[in-house]
This record gives sequence, C-alpha cells and structure tokens, in this order.
Amino acid sequence: MFSIPVIRAVLVPLSFSIGLAVSPPLHAQQITMTAPPEVAALMTACTPVDVQGPAIRDGLLGRGWLPVSMEDRRNHLAAFGAAHFWSFMPGLPPADREARFDYLIDGVEGAASTEGSSFLEFDGEYALLLWNGDSLSCIWAGPQTRAIDTLAVQLGGFPQSDGVATAAVDQRVEAGGREWARRMSVGRTPVSDLPAAVSDRAITDAARLDRSPL
Repeated sequence: MFSIPVIRAVLVPLSFSIGLAVSPPLHAQQITMTAPPEVAALMTACTPVDVQGPAIRDGLLGRGWLPVSMEDRRNHLAAFGAAHFWSFMPGLPPADREARFDYLIDGVEGAASTEGSSFLEFDGEYALLLWNGDSLSCIWAGPQTRAIDTLAVQLGGFPQSDGVATAAVDQRVEAGGREWARRMSVGRTPVSDLPAAVSDRAITDAARLDRSPL
C-alpha cells in the first residue's frame, strides 16, 4: 500500500526548564493541523483495492469538489488533459504534442462522458474518476504544488529532465482472495511544454492511481 503522508503544521512543543525547587507550570499548547493537499487525499482514498468509484466521488463532493459544468467542460478537459500527455499518450514524441492535442481532448472527453466516470474541480484542480467493474482510475491535475514533489520522492523521485519528468511505482497486491495490479504515477510538465491553447492555465502537475484485478 502506498504511504501517502498527511501534511501537518504543528507548533513547536513547549520547552521548559527544571528549577532547583519547583518547575514552572506547563501551559496547554495549541496544535494546528492543516488538511492534506487534495491530490494526496485523493491518492489515499483510491489506494484500498476494495474502494469503488462512486464512494470516492461522494468523498470528493463532501470535501467541496464540484462537477465541472457542461457549458465550459471541453476547455477544462483541455487543460486537464494537457498535463497528462505523458500518461494518456506515453509513446508520443514531445514535438508531436501540439499536432495531437485535439485528438487527445476528444479521447479524454469521451472517457469523461461514460457512465462510470466523474469529472470534478476544486479551486483550480481537476479530478477524473473512471471505473468499470472492479477496475478504477483516479486521475488528478492542477497547478505546481509541493505535494507532487512529496509524492514523487515516495515513488523514487523526479529524474533530471529538460522537459516532462515522471515518477511511478507498480505493485502487485493480494487482498480478499484476489490478486490486483496497482500503479501510481506523478508527473510535471513545464509551462513551456504545454500546448499553446492552455499554457496560460499553467496546469503543470499531474498524478494518477490505477487499479485492476488480475
């Protein structure tokens, strides 16, 4: 199972000195906790092999995510899809991304329109959930965030790269009397490598977790 850290901000514990006779009184310290970044929360929610897509969708809605409106859906899918060129079309040479961008958007739009799908947004971040039987994909994209650097370290770290950089891990899991394949991957696309139509959105960071029974 992936170890996805929960980011916490904790005040430094009270330091105290012991006097010759009596120690000074200790006062209760306030501990401040921040919510985990949305991408980390999503990857954590999608990790158990028995979790289903509708339950993850409902959890995101409970966190304040909203369905992307149909009115501007293709534009949002374009920004989302551009950040995932490396995972949606992994064999495509970088020089061909611009020419294949409309083809990519058509494919993502088709996937996001199936019965087993949900495309959501939250404060400039996107999540596409796809499920079919016991197979599940949780796919996230958003602006550059330290949360992706943290996840990348847990997957072996981003390599030095002049363009897109990715990190991934494949797992085989036995649970519930069944065998499962699970893959988690993260990537970062420089703004200069995004298609011109969406580069101003600066949706550079991406992550996904895919699971299927063997």
